[in-house]
Amino acid sequence: MNRQDYRAAFDAVDFSADFEERTLQKLAAVRQASEKEQIIMPMNRVKKTALLIAAAVALLAVSVSAAVVWLTPAQVAEELDNPALAAAFEGKDAIVLNETQTAGDYTVTLGGLVSGTGLSRWYEDADETRTYAVVSVSRTDGTPLTEDNYDISASGTFTVTPLVAGYPPQSVNIFSLDGSCASFLQDGQAYYLMDTQSVEMFADHTVYLAVYQGFVPSYSMFSAAEDGTLAMREDVVGCMFTLPLDVNKADPEAVDAFFQETGLFRELFTDEELAAREEETAQEDARITAPGTYGSVEVIEVPGHGLVTTMQAQAAAEYEAFMERETARLEQEAAAGTLSKADYEAAVQEMADSLAGLWDGTRSPTWHANPDDTEILQTQPSAAALAEQAGSMG
Repeated sequence: MNRQDYRAAFDAVDFSADFEERTLQKLAAVRQASEKEQIIMPMNRVKKTALLIAAAVALLAVSVSAAVVWLTPAQVAEELDNPALAAAFEGKDAIVLNETQTAGDYTVTLGGLVSGTGLSRWYEDADETRTYAVVSVSRTDGTPLTEDNYDISASGTFTVTPLVAGYPPQSVNIFSLDGSCASFLQDGQAYYLMDTQSVEMFADHTVYLAVYQGFVPSYSMFSAAEDGTLAMREDVVGCMFTLPLDVNKADPEAVDAFFQETGLFRELFTDEELAAREEETAQEDARITAPGTYGSVEVIEVPGHGLVTTMQAQAAAEYEAFMERETARLEQEAAAGTLSKADYEAAVQEMADSLAGLWDGTRSPTWHANPDDTEILQTQPSAAALAEQAGSMG
């Protein structure tokens, strides 16, 4: 239909008398509805936009929070200026775990581990295979860790060490495996990088990574079951992870060499066996009434200390010499103001207690490596003392 025909047809329509009035009322109603819609729609758009912005802000907050919660093992190595190890943690041989457990008021995460040669700038030229593991610690309640509320030093708030089922905890650990543990605080978290001789040689046994409050691991902290598995005692604050090692990398000959070279005790005892050994020791001690040789043990009499073994006397003499040197060093630090009087007195008292323990047989000597690669003489509970403690627990 063209324009002219349309106009002619429209003019021919017979409208009612009130058509114009009804039409104007209709147009007015439509206009009001249109104005109402124009008011409502922008408000809906504003509400939707606000929700989208809020969601975006929340997502950004979560993303930023997640970004600062943990450093990856590679980032921890980078922070410690070890790029070769950082690359190894990102390589195909690294084992990424991110397993989390609680230890008292803390959340402990085992980030990952890697073993190999030449991975650390400290061992670039060495042929020795070593194992590295990264552990992160935070307060479970979210309180940031600082130098004021957390001791980040080695064996400070926590000790990080491997342990192996079937072997005494005091024989196979970070100290006997020529290990060290670098650590630092960042963004309210604690980070540890453990470095030891490769634990892969023990891969045909269950190998643990223990994180606990204490010093050298011993029977006083860990118990052994008849099948050789180790467990942390209930009164110890800490946790244990099982390392997923490749059993094909086990090296029994290297394990034999380790025990031969270190001279460490290899046989593992349960609490019942420790108690029985203590009873036997007590009976043997009752028969020792004068200096002499009892079995393969030589007993001498030392004024002020009574009957002691020659090994006891030698250990006490060595420790006394060490104590004299260490006391002099601590005195210099106290005089320089780098060591408080209270810390100085506590350190001297601790050494005096250790010396007394060597003489009475409740402690035995052990060397402990410092982070600066120097060595200091430490003591740990003796086998007899541990056996007595295990017997009292039973």
